[in-house]
Amino acid sequence: MNFREDPLWNAVYGGIKEDINLMLGAERFRGALILLYAGMDCMASIARPDGQEDVTRDDFIAWTERYIEFPGKHQLTGLDLYAARCALLHQYGIESRLSREGKCRQLGYADKMSPPVKVDPSISPDFVIVSIHALVEAFFLGTDRFVVDVFKDARRGAVAERRFRDLILELTLPRPKDR
Repeated sequence: MNFREDPLWNAVYGGIKEDINLMLGAERFRGALILLYAGMDCMASIARPDGQEDVTRDDFIAWTERYIEFPGKHQLTGLDLYAARCALLHQYGIESRLSREGKCRQLGYADKMSPPVKVDPSISPDFVIVSIHALVEAFFLGTDRFVVDVFKDARRGAVAERRFRDLILELTLPRPKDR
């Protein structure tokens, strides 16, 4: 089997990651973020317990808490990321119900910056700026670690393998010869 036929490679590495990279390369940052949060949802869905049919908010938060890490002292919580996901996917913005209720911080985005996560409580304790490139890199590395972790356990690996096969795969069909 070649790599393009493998569901994990096709959907995750040739699909989710490559699609995000295409958006970043074209400087379509909102598109990259939408795909990024959809990718986090996908990984949380793959990781959900066997027998659980649908992914939940708690699954998303648990996956991001375990696998999304930034260099430096400032980190984002799983709830910060979940609320940012909801804000972008449901309202195409940065404010969510959770951030309005003060349950998490609101995320703002910058192209590239160092450190990758900036917090200034003197300006606002409830607002964080994150580098889009660093967030993508954290997701890519987290996905790689997750794949290794899930296949360390034969039972979890079998469940994950079955779920990877359910993802949308991109097939390249032979083109008819020019007439």
